[in-house]
Amino acid sequence: MKIYIYFEQLWFNKKETDIFLALYRLWSQAASVIAKYTKLERTYVYKILLKFSQENLVSSTQKNGVKHFFISDASVIKKFIKNKINHYQKLENEFFVIENELKQFENKYSLEIPKISLFDGLDGIQNMYEDIYIYMKKNNYISLKLFASNVLESKGSENGNLKYYGENFFEKLKEEKISVNTFLGNGVSIMESVGKSIHIEELENLPASNASINIFVVGNVVYIFIFKSIPIGLKISSEEFANSLHFMLDKMRVD
Repeated sequence: MKIYIYFEQLWFNKKETDIFLALYRLWSQAASVIAKYTKLERTYVYKILLKFSQENLVSSTQKNGVKHFFISDASVIKKFIKNKINHYQKLENEFFVIENELKQFENKYSLEIPKISLFDGLDGIQNMYEDIYIYMKKNNYISLKLFASNVLESKGSENGNLKYYGENFFEKLKEEKISVNTFLGNGVSIMESVGKSIHIEELENLPASNASINIFVVGNVVYIFIFKSIPIGLKISSEEFANSLHFMLDKMRVD
């Protein structure tokens, strides 16, 4: 029945809907009669009928000292919905009352919990490069650190190089005179030594296939790129994690 779907969207569960429909069919009845009709426990039925009364969905009267419930007509449902609309509209209008408290709560704990975002596919990786650029511009950073695997066997076709994924990312860094302190994990089939480069134009030709890895450390954020058949990226906003990687890269021995 469509009415069950409709009532479910009004936050009624099936038992509550059964009780409402039974009362609508049987007119004015005591809770015991509705309980017998719906095969539900009497105390539960009585509690739900009181709840409906508080919501003005049902009315009640006394007959021979026993409370009887009834539904005046179907329009009570429309009135119920209208009251809910007005109630939530009032809450929306008064949201500013708690907004500052929520922000304070967020500020209190946001620095303690790392925020992690996942990017995947070509579009996702390109969006993550753009995210790095926007983050640097927003914070006026003039340098970043990069650790990149530079294994000969990972070099491939044009779409296996960073320029395929980075689009104009490296060009924008050059235009903004942003320096990239780059540490390269060099090798033939595996990383065997660490080299260093400060030339941005060299970065576009670094391998971006066969599980090559790039780790950008920018301020308090770490961006990790893993270039597989479906490339994935992780953005980790964590001051502690970023500071650890800053320290490790600064102290890294370069051949």
